[in-house]
Amino acid sequence: MIISTASKDDIGELTDLWQTCFGDDDDYIGAFMRSRFVPEHTLIGREDGKICSALYLLDGKVRIAGEAFDAAYLYAACTHPDFRSRGYMGELLRSAESLCRDSGLDYICLVPAEDSLFDYYSRFGYRPAFEEKLLKIDRSHLELIADGNAEIEELTAENMQTVRNACLCGIDCFVWDIDALQYAIDENANAGCKSVAASSSGRSSAYALFDEEGETAIIRECAARRGCIPVLAHALLSASKCSEFSFRLPLDFPLSADSFTTRNNAMLLPLNADSESALGDIKNAYMGLTLG
Repeated sequence: MIISTASKDDIGELTDLWQTCFGDDDDYIGAFMRSRFVPEHTLIGREDGKICSALYLLDGKVRIAGEAFDAAYLYAACTHPDFRSRGYMGELLRSAESLCRDSGLDYICLVPAEDSLFDYYSRFGYRPAFEEKLLKIDRSHLELIADGNAEIEELTAENMQTVRNACLCGIDCFVWDIDALQYAIDENANAGCKSVAASSSGRSSAYALFDEEGETAIIRECAARRGCIPVLAHALLSASKCSEFSFRLPLDFPLSADSFTTRNNAMLLPLNADSESALGDIKNAYMGLTLG
């Protein structure tokens, strides 16, 4: 396999590979290619001149103990079914590590698509570094705490960034720039999901991106300013008629239930001595948005 960075001329082949591996439609993939595809940050592997494996490196930052580290988010890594079990993805991962290290980045972050892949990625130096709290809350409970005076507003990248920064202030986390947040809003809509935001006293205070499966609203990401959980509750109740709400939250997020579970959901690969040392200080880190 020959590995290189991509070019704009590869978009057609990359789209076909994405469809084969993930099953998304042209509109969904096209939105990513228009908004987030950067050829020099995309690694491809070719066999007999055809792209058989690919991964995308998206810009971001990792905040640990108040310090921001430059990072890449490794996204949509895939190999065509006809070329799997040949070690091709491992070769791409090693190339991504070299590319990011040469670019002066501190970390590569990724979210394994399934639990078994934690072991796979650990073979390449990735370590579990982010956790999330999973809980379900009945509609009746949200009705008890909801702030009926909150005002519903459109979710924009600007108010999303404002609320997200306020919510995650002081929390170790992966930080997305405003362009990534806009893509997250668009991707959520392209996937057929819903979004809602709400303000209190004229200030943007809460938002949620969510899907609905039967009577359960699956919260893909939510955030609220300190003291604004009632605003978030009002927003969700206004946007969904579901009887149950399933949350993925930072471990320190001040929303609780009678029972909850925690799980690792993302990994980091340190690329230099400083980022290696900083991993010793990471605590209750939150990944949140995965852009897909």
